[in-house]
Amino acid sequence: MTKRGSDEFTLNEVAKHENVSIGSIYCRFDSTDNLVHVVQLRVLARVNADMLAAIAVVQERGGDLIDMVHDLVQSIAEVLHGYAEVMRPLMLRASGDPVVTWIGKRIHLRTSEAVIDTLLTCKTEIRHPHPRHATDAGFRIVYAAIAHYLGYGSSLDATGEGDWSPLKNDLGDMLAAYLLIAFKRRRTAALSTGYAAPANGPAAPAPLSPTGALSMNSIAFPLAYFPTLI
Repeated sequence: MTKRGSDEFTLNEVAKHENVSIGSIYCRFDSTDNLVHVVQLRVLARVNADMLAAIAVVQERGGDLIDMVHDLVQSIAEVLHGYAEVMRPLMLRASGDPVVTWIGKRIHLRTSEAVIDTLLTCKTEIRHPHPRHATDAGFRIVYAAIAHYLGYGSSLDATGEGDWSPLKNDLGDMLAAYLLIAFKRRRTAALSTGYAAPANGPAAPAPLSPTGALSMNSIAFPLAYFPTLI
């Protein structure tokens, strides 16, 4: 996957590359999809461990809110950069593979919660009226910008747009500024639903039904074999 930048390979090609029989491959994996899911679990386990370790170092180092924001952005960006070659094809696959998407979201949630908890240790410095919402929203934007630069979930042509070091510094500045600004009071409905209805306009849309959520029973791959990741 790292050589081709995609998951377009067959189990026969894997067997030839590893100089093993195709029978030995099929004894372990029923299909290319199963193999990719195992690879994803192993890669994300490493990414998750490295990410949480980096966040823990930042939290232990401490400092004021601005220092902590910049340290977190730098650390997270470098971990993602280190896994870009193997993560990129997995993210590209996620658009058509619900299992890859489901696993990725579960792992990403742990990173997000760790970042939010770390930033909230400086809660007294955050001037946004809703600190947890602000740290969550801010991290989502930072992560999306880093992912775009690294080509996660997009074509290879989109990678490397701009300069890496200035990008990290700018993202740290923007997140810190967002948390430090005292915004005017917003309507509660706008914050709770994420949608502010215009005057004389339609009401906010109803929340999505949970029935569309991916069920563990619908996943063909035996995720129960990996209890530490679930």
